[in-house]
Amino acid sequence: MSKNLATLIGLSAILQWSSIVGLLKKISFSLGAELAVLLMYTLSTCILLIFFKIPDLKLISKKYLIFSTLLFVIYELCFSYAIALAQTAQQAIEVSLVNYLWPGLTVAMLILFKEIKFNVFVIVGLAISLSGIILIQTGQGALTWSNILSNILENPISYILAFVGATLWSLYCVITKKYSDGHNPISFFFVAISIVLWTKYLWSHGLSLNAIPQVELTTIGLLGIVSVVMALGYAAWNIGIIKGNITILVTLSYFSPVISTLISMFILQTNLPTEFWYGVILVTSGSLVCWISTNWHQLKDKLFSV
Repeated sequence: MSKNLATLIGLSAILQWSSIVGLLKKISFSLGAELAVLLMYTLSTCILLIFFKIPDLKLISKKYLIFSTLLFVIYELCFSYAIALAQTAQQAIEVSLVNYLWPGLTVAMLILFKEIKFNVFVIVGLAISLSGIILIQTGQGALTWSNILSNILENPISYILAFVGATLWSLYCVITKKYSDGHNPISFFFVAISIVLWTKYLWSHGLSLNAIPQVELTTIGLLGIVSVVMALGYAAWNIGIIKGNITILVTLSYFSPVISTLISMFILQTNLPTEFWYGVILVTSGSLVCWISTNWHQLKDKLFSV
């Protein structure tokens, strides 16, 4: 597979992921957070096993397999429950934007792993992104710490899970690029998280069917769609970051907050205040500052080489 094709496949993941927030929140309204997350990952695992199967694990570094599996599973639990446990449609979109701090954090991780050199503007970029999250938390009220805290304290677990998830995903991306040696055990990751979720569910509810609510046909359809985009999105992303141009992928992923917010608004049929969009722009801009600051010399050579 060529590098350009792998990069294009990786880009398709960004579009697929952008629909997950709205779809997951939609089905969690009907099924509840726990069951929605469980069924989504179970179906996604089945899809991945059909198309990709489990690779020969003997060929993969044991250290990479252990650490990447742990990072992936914990991240997915953080992200999915952060969205599913959101109290309203708008809060689900707000929480998703906290998760979209990961592109800027990925640049920070690349610096920690000495893949790129430190630049003070990385700190500036992260500060801009965080200011966007802060602005979103004020809503249409005054920009005060009390307003920010009161909004977060309405559902602190979702915001904490989203931030932890963003940090773990940035670490996962760097470790996968650095240590995967071209292997893509994404189906194994999904089997692992499905086992964790089923163990948790059976531990809490046993084999009783009383915990399963009546499900409408529309919900089943949405569950099928979100499972497909979840499975194929991650498969495409791993192909992209392993065999494609990770710099291009991370750069274009910076626009995911805008795309995801637009799609989520449509799916959840909710309107967002102007301040929210200002925050989205700041989150995106901050991530771009992080990337540009660490790639400025390459960009300058390309721009002025003509």
